[in-house]
Amino acid sequence: MINLVDTVRNVVSDKYAMIKILILTIPTVIATYAVLSGQAVLSNIINISFGIVFAAIFFETVRRSCTAEPMLLPPFMLPFRMFITLGLTIVAAIPVVAINIGLFMAYIHVLVTYFPEVQTSPITLQICNFIFSLLITSLFFASVTQFLDSGKVWDAYNPIKVGKAWKTFIVNLLLFIIQDLIFIIVGILLPAYIIIVLAGMQWTNFFVILWLSLGGVVNYLVFADYIGQTKKDSEVY
Repeated sequence: MINLVDTVRNVVSDKYAMIKILILTIPTVIATYAVLSGQAVLSNIINISFGIVFAAIFFETVRRSCTAEPMLLPPFMLPFRMFITLGLTIVAAIPVVAINIGLFMAYIHVLVTYFPEVQTSPITLQICNFIFSLLITSLFFASVTQFLDSGKVWDAYNPIKVGKAWKTFIVNLLLFIIQDLIFIIVGILLPAYIIIVLAGMQWTNFFVILWLSLGGVVNYLVFADYIGQTKKDSEVY
């Protein structure tokens, strides 16, 4: 089983990791302040612009984790590689996204047609939605990581490889959710609450927003490494 503590250690101990994390935290803090000040346009511009950058960093980090490269986080001085990875990942993801859309339409049809009573029970509906989301998310990563590992786009289209990895991703993503909830509560929210108390119960305090943004960036990168580790884990079982 993949230990979340190990993935956190992989991220924060990477070469120049803290510098990169702080750089990624800056747009997150700016976007937060834009929302708090009611500047929706500025917030949307930042979210769209840096959303592309964050997506490129995520999939490049997954690729580096899969291939066990010496530096886990992508070098910002040479960003071209991570954008190439993002572009090829989009191409690799086309079949699995199409399949997931089909599965989603089938899921809605089955619920509405055969199990209408589920919609009247919020708890049952949430459980069903969670299980379905876990299945299609696992299928997505089981597919795209085939490409990120080998560098061959067509490997993401291989049903045998994807099917074999799918079950490992289902189990590991479920375990990640459990471990990550503990990490968020203990490692991010608890220190944030302490800062809020010291700041006179002002949750909009700069240091509170900075800490939450920092924790969010770390958690995002940890998830990327976890996905890469899961790909390697799927080759064992």
